[in-house]
Amino acid sequence: MTEPHEVSEAWRALGRQLAASRKAAGYTQHALAPKTLSGRSTVANAEVGRQHPDRAFWERCDAVLQTGGDLAAGYDRVVALQQHHRRPKSSAALSASIASARAAVASQGHLARMGTEAARRMPDGDAAAETIIVTVVIEERVRQVRISRRALMQAMTGSLTASLPGADLAAQPVRVDPAIVEHFTVLRAVLVESDNRVGAAAILPTARQQVGHIADFRRAARGGLRDSILSTEARWAEFAGWLSDDLGDRTAGEWWLARALTMAQEAGDAELTAYVLARMSQRAAGDRDRDRVLGLACAAGRSGGNAQVRAFAAVQRAHGYAITGDSSAFRAAVEEAQRLVADVDGDGKALGSFCTTAYVWAQEGDGWLRLGRPRSAVRCFDRALEAWPESYRRERGLYLARSAAAHAAAGDPQQAAGSGLAALNLARLTRSERVLREVTAVAQQLAAFSTEPEVADLHAALATSAEPA
Repeated sequence: MTEPHEVSEAWRALGRQLAASRKAAGYTQHALAPKTLSGRSTVANAEVGRQHPDRAFWERCDAVLQTGGDLAAGYDRVVALQQHHRRPKSSAALSASIASARAAVASQGHLARMGTEAARRMPDGDAAAETIIVTVVIEERVRQVRISRRALMQAMTGSLTASLPGADLAAQPVRVDPAIVEHFTVLRAVLVESDNRVGAAAILPTARQQVGHIADFRRAARGGLRDSILSTEARWAEFAGWLSDDLGDRTAGEWWLARALTMAQEAGDAELTAYVLARMSQRAAGDRDRDRVLGLACAAGRSGGNAQVRAFAAVQRAHGYAITGDSSAFRAAVEEAQRLVADVDGDGKALGSFCTTAYVWAQEGDGWLRLGRPRSAVRCFDRALEAWPESYRRERGLYLARSAAAHAAAGDPQQAAGSGLAALNLARLTRSERVLREVTAVAQQLAAFSTEPEVADLHAALATSAEPA
């Protein structure tokens, strides 16, 4: 089996190959970055093996540096090596997961023949939008569940459903399996990761559907299980709000978030209540409603939560201080957030898990930009982007756009345009209206420099994005 250090060394070797090709072609890191629709930190980190950009980055490097496809081929070799290293672990985990699911089914009720025929009859199309009705048997109780085609196909490896033709379902009592909470928790984590990869437009329809399914289970449950399902429903509602915001539908985002807060409070989930209050503060900062920003952030801090949720609330307080122009209080709140996340070793599944040191640096950059100190903002964005996870592509695009705005405010149009182009590329990949709006604002900032080649490239790229498909 491939050892981890072999994979790390392979990334470093590919980085050295990039550096050598760049120097041979006469490019600096700063000059190469906009040509590859990335930031200088991405080029620098790729060259030392610290960051692993996707294949499109290496293809663009091949095109600019005229390496004949050598870099993309090298990327393919490293990925194959990495997959070879991961396969034994992932295979074991998958086997254990399937075995666990089947054991749970065996203990709860019937593992029935199911929907193979139903799946075969379903037409091709939007898997997120298509639903069918299946019959579920849990602890010898029968109920009907509406399930998406995607979820049905995923369930084939260990189905919890059974077909009982002719049963009088309406007359049957319903009992909810407590394992449903874990099921929807895991499914939400999968969709969050998918959102990072493919964008909100592809995920929101499925998220809305799943909220409806969870509500069905919640109505049938009683006691503590009912509250657990309600808390799960609230998390999904918050997620739907986030997706709506990213697509530019702030009215829907506000509605989902208000619904999430009500359900979190009803379920007695203090941590989720704190998180949703912090999210509301975050949205208020976007509207520059300084009173609401501070009020909601302070309410979030009083509600408790894990270290990352408390750090998220502290970040929102910092934004409130930045809006009021209080730089001392802003700096103190940022330092508090950094202390809270410094020693966190989360599993990536907890609420607020995105609130890392890199995230706080990016938020500090936002604050300095609001306070009229663009060069301080640039330094913060550079630090954040250097440590930013490659898989969080949309947020990378967001902070590249804000770094571009900081460069523009600092009087550096070439760097602003380069970062703006990289952000625009990620906005296209993730179909993020939010990132696109920020890049458009940067282009407007740079209107006075339209004769600069880099700025002209940004304006031309934006014009292409605006053309109808």
